[in-house]
Amino acid sequence: MIRKIIALWVAVLALGLLSVLIVFGALHTQYAKPIITYALQKTLDIKVDSETISYHYPNRIDFLNARFSKTELQPISVNKLSVWFSLPTSTSQLLNINELFVSGANLSELPLDFDSLAGYQINNIALDHVDYSGHNVIVNDLQLQLRNLKIGVSIEKTKADFQVRASQLYYQGQAIDALLVDGSMAGSDSTIYGASFSWQDAQITTQAQIENGRWSLVNATINKLKIDVSELNKGLLSTVTSVVGHINSLDVLNADITYQGAHAENVSASLENIDLTRSIWTQKQAYLSLDADKLQWQQFDFIEPTLELSVSPNRLDIKDLDTNLEQGRIQIAGTLTPNSIALNKVDLDGIKYYQEQLGHSLTDLFTHLHLSDLRQFSIDSLNINRSQWIQLARKPYWQVTGLNLQAEDLLIKKDYRWGFWQGNAIASINSASIDSTVATQVALETKSTHGKWQLSRLFIPYDQGYISASAELNFAAPSQPLQISAEAYSAPVELLNYLTDNKKIQISGRADMALSINALTADKLSLQHTLSGSLEANFYNTQFSTDESDPTDISISPLKLNADRGQLTLASLEVSSQEWNGQAESAIDLRNDPLSSLQLMLNSECGSYYKIELLTGHIEFKEGACTNQESQQVQ
Repeated sequence: MIRKIIALWVAVLALGLLSVLIVFGALHTQYAKPIITYALQKTLDIKVDSETISYHYPNRIDFLNARFSKTELQPISVNKLSVWFSLPTSTSQLLNINELFVSGANLSELPLDFDSLAGYQINNIALDHVDYSGHNVIVNDLQLQLRNLKIGVSIEKTKADFQVRASQLYYQGQAIDALLVDGSMAGSDSTIYGASFSWQDAQITTQAQIENGRWSLVNATINKLKIDVSELNKGLLSTVTSVVGHINSLDVLNADITYQGAHAENVSASLENIDLTRSIWTQKQAYLSLDADKLQWQQFDFIEPTLELSVSPNRLDIKDLDTNLEQGRIQIAGTLTPNSIALNKVDLDGIKYYQEQLGHSLTDLFTHLHLSDLRQFSIDSLNINRSQWIQLARKPYWQVTGLNLQAEDLLIKKDYRWGFWQGNAIASINSASIDSTVATQVALETKSTHGKWQLSRLFIPYDQGYISASAELNFAAPSQPLQISAEAYSAPVELLNYLTDNKKIQISGRADMALSINALTADKLSLQHTLSGSLEANFYNTQFSTDESDPTDISISPLKLNADRGQLTLASLEVSSQEWNGQAESAIDLRNDPLSSLQLMLNSECGSYYKIELLTGHIEFKEGACTNQESQQVQ
């Protein structure tokens, strides 16, 4: 009985072996094609239409010029497809594919159905000379290798070592050329060992790894980049910024960068440990250095600017800011916080600025700085050497040349209040002029200790006279007491013309003056109640002119103005000439009367008059009958 059972098993085994041999034998004949196509359709619901199907012992099948179709999916045509297979390791797997090779295919809108793919055991996939279009992406001449592939239920759960090459990739209308990426796909442990491509004539190489769910760039280099930073949230750049959250190290070479009206040429920069998900004030030990051939900003050309800074939470350290500007050089170093500026040094050497256009001024450089938000502003060392500013954009024309200033330990804003709180400064000016009025060798000395400011010397010499002044102001005291003392000898009266708002009237000549002021300046009310002092001026060689008349001699009696706790008294002031005459004498109380109350009326024989507000500089003019008749005769 046992012998019969053994004989039966041997017969069954022999029959099975014979069947396998018959199948394998048939695969080497013209029956290979129908056998394989039948097997694929019955087991995988894949319909195959191939010019040639060949089997190569022991486990390879080649399809040439084949078309594969599956229910509810678009057909796929390939020039060549090779499959290296083995039997599945369990009944739950449909097929075990050691390697799948596709050469010469044009794919479009290829779905990634991970639920269906998860049933296959595919170890390696290789694509060669494949074109793809779909999902807003066009890829030309794609070469792809996936090794040690483990397909999961999503791309995040799928693992593989990969290498991608493509001659060109289009995404949202922009092209990436000569793409090469080599890396490992492993969810949160994914790594790019190397990537290189060109985009808009820029050459880009990098390594990368996943950190906190987003990519971090490592050893990245960008060469010849041209970019408008304001477009980072548009198109391809917006996709990049949405997946890249950190820069470990990045070198930018020969770049051309534009941002909010600023343009930098031939920029080289190094960035380290930049967290793109954080604001500048919440960075953790970030570092930036850069230099450029030229930076154009606010209509100014900064030549060869360099910047080196490091950033930590709520702290930005400017290690060095160096640039050439307006034939001179600027050097700055210091520390910035969200509400303070503490500069170690500010050096300006040889700045020569010619302002010849309206709306084009050095002060424009500070319009974008939110200085009102600062709680404190200090400068340890400030040096200005051999600098000048010539303003020819509007009348009155003025210039300051040969400016030199040395200052130390400056505290110029404290607890959100501007003032000279601390420090000392010495300044000199070779020449200062406004129109034809010129002062030479101007000198200034000032200091402040714990908020007690002193102007110990201000001396302004003119060709025939001078103005000298000193002052004290206690910023630290709640009442902020102010004292001013000034005197002038043969000073140009023309300076008064720049204190008025009507340039149709002009006065010239010389004046001797003595001024003394005491007041509490904490607020307007304090000033109105405490202003005390005196002003006395004597005029000589004075002339008066208007737009309609040539200069004519005018006589002005001594000006005597006294103030006592906000009550101002103007002694009799008389003005006379061949055509004009006027008189003023009044007393006002600053606590009740407006500044416009102190007036001088100049009248002409024709009925024209000028009403001059002595404290505000406002001038009103009314034309008389004679002037109207003269105007009609001229016409």
